[in-house]
Amino acid sequence: MPPNEHTLVFQNVEHEQLRQWFAETLRQYPELLGRPIYLRRIAMRYSTMRAQPVINWQFFRRKYRHYRVDFSNHVEVTAHVRVRELPREVVVGWFAHELGHIVDYLERPWRGMIAFGLGYALWSRYMREAERRADTIAVDHGFGSEIIATKHYLMKHATLPHHYKKRLRKYYLSADEIEALITAYEERGEMPDIVDI
Repeated sequence: MPPNEHTLVFQNVEHEQLRQWFAETLRQYPELLGRPIYLRRIAMRYSTMRAQPVINWQFFRRKYRHYRVDFSNHVEVTAHVRVRELPREVVVGWFAHELGHIVDYLERPWRGMIAFGLGYALWSRYMREAERRADTIAVDHGFGSEIIATKHYLMKHATLPHHYKKRLRKYYLSADEIEALITAYEERGEMPDIVDI
């Protein structure tokens, strides 16, 4: 595989638009070049999207590790809102956030990944830091407006349950915090450009 190409595998993702949006988003993450990245649709009870390393023999060697973004066909418990029916900007923001997690995983040795998983599952402060880091990485890669669009959509969507919105407020950067981050980048002239999106 040439190092200037992405290795992208779709599993159970029939919708061509989702494939295209994910591929376009992935192109903005040059540090993931040459790494196998999977986008997989599966039934998930407690999550809408998640990013994880693939547990195989390559897991134990950072340089060769594979990563996967899983998404549920439906937005959390609201079975009538399908991911493929969400606005493009919202879905791209979601993908950018999940790829931010993968960038965060890149330099972690396998023991560090296990520790990360335990910390994420057991301590809310650890989870909050990880989610905010993923948002920040997505903004660093030029997806500030998409991350804001995702947050506005989820917080204003009337059918999402209260506990879901409460979780968003607790663990993730707010739209105001992201706007402040974007402003800080722009003032320093560091805001990245998005290519082909």
